[in-house]
Amino acid sequence: MRRRSRSNFLGRLIYYSLFVAILLGTVWFYFFWLNNFHLSHPKVIEAEAAGYIEEQPLEGILLWDEQLIHAPQDGVYTYLSPQPRRVSKGEILAALDGVAVHAPYPAYFYPALDGQEEQWFYSRLWPEFSPFPFFRPAVLLENGIQLRKGDPIGKLVPQPQQLRCIAYLDSTPSLERRLQMKKAIINIKTEPEGKERKAEVVAFKSAGQVQGLSHSPQSYLRGQKIKVFLRLPFFPPSVLRSRAFSARVVTGDQYGVMVPDSTVITKDGRNFVFLLQGGSIISKDVDGFPADEKNFFIVNGVAPGNSLILDADRVQAGTRQLW
Repeated sequence: MRRRSRSNFLGRLIYYSLFVAILLGTVWFYFFWLNNFHLSHPKVIEAEAAGYIEEQPLEGILLWDEQLIHAPQDGVYTYLSPQPRRVSKGEILAALDGVAVHAPYPAYFYPALDGQEEQWFYSRLWPEFSPFPFFRPAVLLENGIQLRKGDPIGKLVPQPQQLRCIAYLDSTPSLERRLQMKKAIINIKTEPEGKERKAEVVAFKSAGQVQGLSHSPQSYLRGQKIKVFLRLPFFPPSVLRSRAFSARVVTGDQYGVMVPDSTVITKDGRNFVFLLQGGSIISKDVDGFPADEKNFFIVNGVAPGNSLILDADRVQAGTRQLW
């Protein structure tokens, strides 16, 4: 009985071992076949035309040359308008006990103060990567108040002059390309549906290094903040109410094709795709950049309607024929 039981146990062990081996072999063969099937029958997508517009908010501060105007005598202070306004040389700015104070040169005049006059300089605001100093909107001087000689009665902003802006922006591929141009320009919109205006980039810096446009800019890390110094293409008197400035920056406006990022392989500093022509595949270099976490925007190298291998990294080296 013991010999028969031992013989039955060994028979069952061999049987189940062979069964498991056959099962594992079948599974391995199936996945081997499936993998080869996928390699020889890759998923194919058709490139579709797309436009790429990259926008981001700009929150910055404004700079202008200004001069405080002081009361030439004691008296009751009166002014013509509480709004920032343009004045010509010799025009009446305000009066003290009815004695007129005249503009010494063409300028904007604003009978208001924010406490930053004669302190708000480029040399103070540009060097460091840090939050901008605290400031408040300009506060109107009360019309009809009693002033003493030497008290400020408002500020003059000489005209003409260019309005300037310092701001932080997010580093993006499109912004990088704009800043690396010899005469860098970025487009800004002061209203969501407003017209784009061109602002000149005087200087920019990232990762702690100041970069001027008279030199070849060095590369910098994406995802960081870039500090820019701009000359704005407008200077309305109304901006004197506050040194804060908000706008939208349009750094990318291109046409090409948008594809899933798995379609593009990046290797040795080049981007390429596998282009399907008939039953053959061709490796094709492309120019472009990641549009987001899942997609790649191709500017050159692929035309709308081209067929591309979706999972390009699964195409074996040397493959030239499919199916």
